[in-house]
Amino acid sequence: MAEVFRSSPQAPGLPETLATVLKWRDVPVPLSEEDFGSAIDELSTVVDALATHGDATSLAVRALARMVLGNLHRDHGLLDHAVPFYDAALEKPGDIDDGTPRGKNELANLHTNRGICLLTAGETEKFPEALADFDAAIALRKDLPLDEDPSFRWGLSAGWMNRGDVLHRLERDEEAVVAYDEALALLGQLSHEENPAARQRYALAWANRGLAVADPDEARRCFDQCIELLGEPQNPQQLLTLCNATLNRGRHSLQVAGDAEATADDARQVLQLIGQHERAHPAPAEMALQARHLLAHALCAWLDGNRKGPGIAEDWIGDATDTVEEALAVERFWEQQGVTALRPLACDLFELGLHVYRVCQPHFFADFLVETMDPEMSPGAPFADPRFQAAAARALQQAVNEVAQRAAASSLEPEAMEKQQAILKTLKLADHRLAELQRSIQMA
Repeated sequence: MAEVFRSSPQAPGLPETLATVLKWRDVPVPLSEEDFGSAIDELSTVVDALATHGDATSLAVRALARMVLGNLHRDHGLLDHAVPFYDAALEKPGDIDDGTPRGKNELANLHTNRGICLLTAGETEKFPEALADFDAAIALRKDLPLDEDPSFRWGLSAGWMNRGDVLHRLERDEEAVVAYDEALALLGQLSHEENPAARQRYALAWANRGLAVADPDEARRCFDQCIELLGEPQNPQQLLTLCNATLNRGRHSLQVAGDAEATADDARQVLQLIGQHERAHPAPAEMALQARHLLAHALCAWLDGNRKGPGIAEDWIGDATDTVEEALAVERFWEQQGVTALRPLACDLFELGLHVYRVCQPHFFADFLVETMDPEMSPGAPFADPRFQAAAARALQQAVNEVAQRAAASSLEPEAMEKQQAILKTLKLADHRLAELQRSIQMA
């Protein structure tokens, strides 16, 4: 993170106040708690200091300060606190838009940032409001001299990209594709060789278009375009975009083409790209879990189908269970760091692992169940999570019923019946351990 040099909270003149605004506008985020507090204090001082100034420059600086306050709150997850700053800055659009291209561009930035905040909140009822912000930004920029300043074309492409994103979430995919095409046309005019940010956005536009187009072949072409553009990622953002596009191509292979082998190849490619980073930051960890989730589903497609995959079924079983257990180990690592956002995906993988063990290796089912759920055996195990508890209870009951039925079958040889009785005993021990853990939670 770039070093932050604190300015004095006082704002004796416009040069100082503008310098303060620009300093916090351009600083990398997230900030430390101390720097965030300093930023809010200094920017609030600017807003208060210029409250009685009526000249155009002071009004513009005050509006910019409010926008930066909104951005900082948004980028640190304080979305409800961010919107009022944007709203205050938008009360008098003329404060920031003086009719010049620069002024129009700044007002477009303000609408764009507010729209992104509303979109990030994820509340569907606010999406139309976000769309109105993106449309306002596009309207402000579309008549700017794009060849005069590359930032104008860059900003306009962002407006179309954001418009496509919100339309896709509103399930208005035909309109979303039109928006992405507008963004791609603009981004295609920027140099990508020397500009990693331009290459990243261009690739992302292709990937997002692939999610919105109706034709399966066209969707795959879009994912391929993104992957080709980011074949050698130059920064973490490009790496995540590359991995996401590769996963989407893998999902396409499984869901549309029924090609589990191509899906498994893409999932493994993502793990190769991102695996070394999965214990360094939650974002690559989530991507790695998604890759293992997709890989496990591809392997199960072979196991639950006619066993037409490469190699022998025993290898697929081992790959599937190893994949699930590796993912759950990563999730437990992040649980110990206080990160719980990976739980829903981990729970899906847990259910998939329970299914594979119950169907293919029932003699190991109880071991997997207890190891995943028991914090004493596996620190970070999310036993208290009701989703994990419900998944464990359902699968355990189903396993007990199936094994008991097999054990009661009169056609079984004594050795086979003894094996089923031994499995049933492990299941009962697992049930007893889960009950102990449940009592410990209730007593805590």
